[in-house]
Amino acid sequence: MFDVGFSELLLLAVIALVVLGPEKLPHAARMAGAWIGRIRRLLVSVQADIESEVAAAEMRERIRKEMEKAKAAAGLQALNQELQKIDSDIRSALDDTRTAPAPTDTAGTPAAIPADAPIPQDTDAAHAATGTGTSAPAVVPAGTAPDSADTPAEKS
Repeated sequence: MFDVGFSELLLLAVIALVVLGPEKLPHAARMAGAWIGRIRRLLVSVQADIESEVAAAEMRERIRKEMEKAKAAAGLQALNQELQKIDSDIRSALDDTRTAPAPTDTAGTPAAIPADAPIPQDTDAAHAATGTGTSAPAVVPAGTAPDSADTPAEKS
C-alpha cells in the first residue's frame, strides 16, 4: 500500500522526537500503536463479516437449487408412476388380446376368408418404407392354391 522504507521511518522518528520531545514521545508512540491495533481489528472484523455474508448467500443459493431439484424429482417421480401405470395397462391389454381365442367357424376350425371379401390395401407410407410399390399382396381364399404367376416374388 504505502512504500515506506527504513530511511523514511528514521526521518519520521527524528521529527517526532524534535516536535514532541523526549517526555511525550513514548506516550504518543503507545497511543499510535493502540490506534493502529484498533484499525486492524476493525478491518479484520469487517472482512470476517463480509466473508460470512458471502458464505451465507452461497449456502442460500445451494439450498434453493437443491429445493428446485427436489421439486423436479418429485414431479418426475409422479410422471414416472403415471408412465408405469400406462405401461401396465398396455401390457394387460396386450395379454388380453393374446389370450383371446381365434375366430372359428361352427365346425371349430379357423374361419376362412370369404371369396367376396375386399382385399386389404396397404398404406402408401408402408409401401414407400418397404419399397414394394403401391399394389397390395393378393389374399387367397382358404382351400385354393395361389397361381404361381401372381406371386410377388416372381414378378420382380
